[in-house]
Amino acid sequence: IYLTITQALLMNLGGAPAGPAGTGKTETVKDLAKAMGLLCVVTNCGEGMDYRAVGTILSGLVQCGAWGCFDEFNRIDISVLSVISTQLQTIRNGLIRKLDRFVVCSHKISLELCLIMICISLKGLRSI
Repeated sequence: IYLTITQALLMNLGGAPAGPAGTGKTETVKDLAKAMGLLCVVTNCGEGMDYRAVGTILSGLVQCGAWGCFDEFNRIDISVLSVISTQLQTIRNGLIRKLDRFVVCSHKISLELCLIMICISLKGLRSI
């Protein structure tokens, strides 16, 4: 998985490790970030998360160049996921264009190289 994640980073992509609970998906992401000397912020997701909360977290991650790991991402409400996907695409577009600053969530912010990972537990996975 390390090779896959580092290749994703080079292509301005993220990743979505999936598997049974307790198999080390989140720990793997954290360990790789640590090995690369990077901060990895883990956020436990739930039904109560809205696009504003995720947008605030994403804004912080891209401004400091940290990795973000959204654990149990599949628990977020489907209507919120559509907005989050737009936020993620905006960040990716900024990275591809190598912008210094760009607008996300109605704020003009600086952009550093970052990686967004979403971890999905297969137990209790709802069908979309």
